[in-house]
Amino acid sequence: LLDGFEIGDPVSGQLDARFSVDAVRTAQVQTGRFGVEYMHPGAAVLSFNTPEGDDRWRFTTTDFIPGIDVQAGLQLGSFYPRLAVSGPIERGKLWFSESISAQHSLAVINQLPAGQNESSQWGGDSLTRVLWHISANHSLHGSLLYNQASDNFLGLDALHPQSTTYDLASRRIFGSLRDQLYWEKTLFEVGFGGDSGMSTFSPQGTGPYILLVNGAEGNYFQRLHQEGQRYQVFANAIRTSLHWHGVHTLSLGANFSRVLLAQTTERGEIQALRVDGTLDRLTTFAGPASFGISNTMAGGFLQDSWKLNKYLVLQAGARTDWDHLVHAALAEPRLALNFLPFKDDRGKFSIGWGIYDVPLNLSVIGQTQDQEQVDTLYDANGKVPVSGPAVSRFLLPSGGLQQPYFDIASAGWQQRIGANMIVSAELLARDEHHGLVFETATPGQIGSDFLLRTSRRDKYRGVTLSARRQFANGTVLFATYTRSRARTDQVLDPTLGALYFAPQESGPLAWDAPNRFLSWGSVPTPVWGILFSYFLEYRTGYPFSSVNQQQFLIGTPNGLRFPSYTNLNVGFEKKFHFRGYIFAARLAVVNILSGHNANTVVNNVDAPNYLTFYGGQGRAVTGRLRFVGRK
Repeated sequence: LLDGFEIGDPVSGQLDARFSVDAVRTAQVQTGRFGVEYMHPGAAVLSFNTPEGDDRWRFTTTDFIPGIDVQAGLQLGSFYPRLAVSGPIERGKLWFSESISAQHSLAVINQLPAGQNESSQWGGDSLTRVLWHISANHSLHGSLLYNQASDNFLGLDALHPQSTTYDLASRRIFGSLRDQLYWEKTLFEVGFGGDSGMSTFSPQGTGPYILLVNGAEGNYFQRLHQEGQRYQVFANAIRTSLHWHGVHTLSLGANFSRVLLAQTTERGEIQALRVDGTLDRLTTFAGPASFGISNTMAGGFLQDSWKLNKYLVLQAGARTDWDHLVHAALAEPRLALNFLPFKDDRGKFSIGWGIYDVPLNLSVIGQTQDQEQVDTLYDANGKVPVSGPAVSRFLLPSGGLQQPYFDIASAGWQQRIGANMIVSAELLARDEHHGLVFETATPGQIGSDFLLRTSRRDKYRGVTLSARRQFANGTVLFATYTRSRARTDQVLDPTLGALYFAPQESGPLAWDAPNRFLSWGSVPTPVWGILFSYFLEYRTGYPFSSVNQQQFLIGTPNGLRFPSYTNLNVGFEKKFHFRGYIFAARLAVVNILSGHNANTVVNNVDAPNYLTFYGGQGRAVTGRLRFVGRK
């Protein structure tokens, strides 16, 4: 959410919108115990709130001097220049804020030849906010967000050279208007939002895409143009200070949204070659390559936050969401309790449970309106077809779909130790019901109907321990450890060009990492006033599957794992004065331990170097000069 409006991609729900970090006043993550006011929350809520300006003029600029990267020679590194300005249009009545940022990122693949081993990304964004104080109890809020980005050689890694990658050009614009009125201890608000985005994925050429046993060559097989839109409206009312056996805050509201996807695709052929270079499998595509799909959603909620006394708060609510593609409404009760057992508020216990609807992913459903895949298998000489051509297609079920949803239970404890240390423990159990999944009608052979069902069940269990300590000299240290398990009963996600002709099986989800440790900190040193900082991450390697050269699944899906990941970044920063301004010179070392941290693997059992790992960020040194402010 951005200032209360849905900002995830209208089609997939992913957070790909960009806005300057300087424009973020607060950022809150809620993985459990969140209320019924959130529409389409899925597994969690990430909400950003941004400033709107006031009667004081404010100006900041950061990282306006590009950083220098020393990794594959001296070159322009990743940098993120930002500019923010806010102030009054009419003092006491009308204010604005403007935040602009640009991004340049560079990735270097050490296993590829120099001059052919880099991918880069350029992007920019602008967030404009306006607040009009109409009267003492009436205000109008407006915002406009614009994004544009250009990514080169996406998909570049040790096994996929630049010719096999694609470029991405994207643009997005989001606008919103919120009217708030406070009257008789009740806050009334109405919000309107519109979102439109465009993405074009372009391969480097028009040649065939050639799958080798240990990588690829040629040109990527797909050119795709996608446009997504969302229109959203909501109305809420919040009544405070109702007294009955404590203090109640009642809230109710309704929301309506419409999302649309339009997609056009051009696909070439895929040739899978054996070790000796003979053709093993040929994949082509047939049928209409353009489609459009839309969905309409509506919902409503009622909630009571009941403060029985200063130590105990109970929140109970219910909402319902209706989905046009499902043709049904989902009931979503939610309960949460906060208990402060000590008079000095040094400890807090929280527990909650609820049902949360998952909006349907239009890009998944859209596959049922997309092209068909045609596969042919060849003899050992690569000349004579021995099977096929066989057609595969995605289909909708005749009985319709059910609404996916999560039921989430969580409990947490926070404890303050002394004045400067906080420790916490969090338990989380999350189950997805009726998840979208494609099931093959004829497993074990090429050519099949893949039927879309809402029968997938995902489960996550996790416990997180964390601690944060602030010292008198300004040192701040934070550490957290999560032990978790994320599994599904149907792990395969077939798409055009990457079909699995195998029955669905259970296994770990692609992001399952049973052990994860994070720590960061900053320490002022007595040496020239240098500030030392670090970021450390360790986690279990992510799972992956094995295939053969005919692209059939071999063994258990997601039955293998990458090596464990360890990364330590350190930085040294020195502030200095120049002509009445404060600047900071920073030197950072990324992956100072030079851990391998592979992100690519040869997963083809027919390859002579099967299970060889490649890639990962090597050690890199970056220098940066940033503007801090006036002296």
